Amino acid sequence: MHQVVSYEQTQDFVREIRLLKKGFVTNFYWDDNKHPYWLVEGSLEYESYDDCILMVHRQELFANIFYIATSLTAVAEALRSLPIASPQVADVVCRGDGSQERETFAQAGFEVYKHLYRMTHIGRMAAVDWMEDPRVMHGEKDDALLVFEALQKDFDPLAEQLPSLQEIEDYAERRQLLVIKDQKRLCGFLIFELSGVTWYLRYWYTSPDFRNQGVGAGLLRTALLAGAESKRQILWVIADNDNAIKRYEHYGFSRENMNDFVLIRKPRV
Repeated sequence: MHQVVSYEQTQDFVREIRLLKKGFVTNFYWDDNKHPYWLVEGSLEYESYDDCILMVHRQELFANIFYIATSLTAVAEALRSLPIASPQVADVVCRGDGSQERETFAQAGFEVYKHLYRMTHIGRMAAVDWMEDPRVMHGEKDDALLVFEALQKDFDPLAEQLPSLQEIEDYAERRQLLVIKDQKRLCGFLIFELSGVTWYLRYWYTSPDFRNQGVGAGLLRTALLAGAESKRQILWVIADNDNAIKRYEHYGFSRENMNDFVLIRKPRV
């Protein structure tokens, strides 16, 4: 495989596929907060096939698969030629039940690992009588390691695309990392983003030792106050995480017909 060396190269991939005028599908969307680190690390590679370009982000235990292609059928054909040295994970985002997408990837040996769906609230969410929780602080660079360790310990890296330590440090620098601490112990954290009029919830966590103490509510309300002028609030949730779904519904989020199927292909033993 060949190394991806620049943002411009990924855009050339897009133009190359579009110029074929046979259709266009992709699950790769450049993220200025994440992908430059992959280029510096040299962990993003690509291979060209007929009607498809596959990109592979190599991690320690698995590889994320991204595609830019004329169709999902072209993706499946390319995947059948891709060597499997470690588990491979691909996200397919679609409307509806994704049956066609899942069947296409099944032809290349993938199976559903997790199902997530998007939840949204339209309009102002932060209530006028809400107050910032005095326990909540903007995370500093020194807090990033605590957050990174909690994510690695209690989140699923295959399903939730966990940020690197550098990315968490960047969230702290942009004041989008909120934490509650008990001296040096991390009680909970929340990472959010603001893009125009849209507020995104990325990660929300309460340590098991500090649950039922209002930590999660304090973090979420403070984060929503930071985006009080936003007109839309968005998050993704694992479909069988009933406790999280109930909490989101309590705050007014509702399910959209937008699904993310996390598909996995394991090496044959």
